[in-house]
Amino acid sequence: MSIARQQMKINNILLPLQMPLYSLSFIVLLILFPFQLLAQNDSLDKAFYQIVDINIKGNKKTKKEIILRELNIQVGDYLKISNYKDIIDINRRRILNLNLFAFVNQEDSIVDNTYLYISYTVHELLYWEPNPIFDLADRNVNVWWVEMNHKLNRTNIGLELTRTNFRGRNELLGGMVQLGYNKYFKLFYKTPNIDKKLHHGLGFAGIFETGRETFYNTKNNKLQFFSSENYPYSRAVARVFYSYRNSYAAIHELELNYNRLSITPSFYDLNPNYFNGKKIMKYFEFIYTYKYNNTDLRIFPTRGWDINISFSKKGLGIDHDVNQFMIKTQSIFYQKINEQLSTSTMLLARLAGPQQQPYYLQRALGFKNEFIRGYEYYVIDGTHYAILRNGLYYKLFDRIISQRVLPFLHYIPLRVFAKVYDDIGYVHSPIKKHSPLNNRILNGYGIGIDIVVSYLAKFRIEYSFNHLGQNGLFLHGKKD
Repeated sequence: MSIARQQMKINNILLPLQMPLYSLSFIVLLILFPFQLLAQNDSLDKAFYQIVDINIKGNKKTKKEIILRELNIQVGDYLKISNYKDIIDINRRRILNLNLFAFVNQEDSIVDNTYLYISYTVHELLYWEPNPIFDLADRNVNVWWVEMNHKLNRTNIGLELTRTNFRGRNELLGGMVQLGYNKYFKLFYKTPNIDKKLHHGLGFAGIFETGRETFYNTKNNKLQFFSSENYPYSRAVARVFYSYRNSYAAIHELELNYNRLSITPSFYDLNPNYFNGKKIMKYFEFIYTYKYNNTDLRIFPTRGWDINISFSKKGLGIDHDVNQFMIKTQSIFYQKINEQLSTSTMLLARLAGPQQQPYYLQRALGFKNEFIRGYEYYVIDGTHYAILRNGLYYKLFDRIISQRVLPFLHYIPLRVFAKVYDDIGYVHSPIKKHSPLNNRILNGYGIGIDIVVSYLAKFRIEYSFNHLGQNGLFLHGKKD
C-alpha cells in the first residue's frame, strides 16, 4: 500500500473522532498550561540577576542613606543580564551628580550565576570651601578693563566660607563677608532632607549690601553711575524656602522673601523713577520654581534635559510699593553625538507685567548669566526677553589628576572643551527711548574654551562677534 493511500485510510478512521480529539487536546492544554508558564518563568529567572547587596565604601563623612537616596535600584530587584552593567553605571553617575565626590568607582560580582553584589566606592571632596574674594565692582572683567580703565580701587576683597555636606547630609551652611568698593554680607543654610524619606527640605538666607557706587539709569544701552562716599544705596533681603523632591530628577521649590531697598536724596534726584517716586521700596515676594534635571553629568552635561521654570509675584497685597508678576525659564537640552562631540540648546526667556515698572525692576539682559554673547559691554532693559543659545562642544581633555601637594584634595577632575556657538535674542521694552539694542533681533557668535575644575571652578574664554561688527575676547566664570 502506498504511503498516500495509507494516510487516506488513517484519515478516514480518525475523521469521526476529529472533534472529540480537538476538545481533548484543548483540555490537555489547559492542564499543562500552568506548568508551561512555570517553565517559562524559570527560563526568565535565568535571564536575570537578583540584587542581594549594595555596598557603599569611602563615605567617611557622607551618610549612607544620602547616597542610596539617589539610586533607582535596591536590594531585591532583578536586573536583566543583557543590560545590568549599564544600569549600575547609570546609578554611579547619579551618585556623582550629588556633587559631593571627586569620582565614584563601581564593582559587581555574581554568585551562583544568580545573585548580584554591587559596590560603589566614593572619593569625597573637601567639604570646607574657603573662597577668597578679589572681585570687581563691575558687571564683568571686560567692562572693568576697557570702560573703567582697570582701576584697582574698583575691587572688592573678602571671604566666602561654605560648609558643604554639613553633618554628612548634603546640607549647605555658610556666610560671606565682602569689603572694599562695595560691601556685601550673607548668611545661609539649606537642607534638602528634613524627613525620614528624604523628600522635604528647608532653608533660609539673609543678605545686606551697600556700596559707594551704583547705576541710576541706562542710556544708549550703557549704565550711568553715581558714586558717593556716603553710600548712596542699600539692600536687605530675608529669605525662607521649602523644597519637595519625590523623584530623582524633579524638584519643587517655594520661596518667600522680604526686600527693603533705599537710596539717598541725592541719588533720588538723578532718577525719581528709580523706585517709582520713592526713596525706600519695601515688598514681599513669592516664588515657585520647578526644576527637572536628568542630564548624564550635571557639572558639564552632554546628554539630557535641564529645565528650570519659575513663577514669581512681587507685592502680595500687604505692601503697595511694588506690583509685578513674572514667568521665567532657563531650559537646556544636551545631545551627545559621539564620545567627543556634543551639542546644547538653551532657552532663556521671561514674561513680566504690568509693563510700567520702576527703573529698578526693568533690568533684563546684561547681568549675571543673562546676556547675549558678544554684547557683554551693553545693558538692555525691558519687560520681556528671550535668548536662544546654541553650542557645539568638542572634548579636548577629561582626566582625574592625582596629586599630593594639597592633602585635602588628592583627586581633581579636570575637563576642557573647545566650542563654537551662536546666540539669538530679543528684548521688548515699552519705554521709547534712545536704546538701539531694544526691540530688535540681536545675534552674537564665536569660538571658545570651557575649563571645568572639579565642582569648584568653571572658566569660559570666548572670542565673540555681534551684529554691530564688533568683536573681542571675553572671560566668564560660569558654564553656559
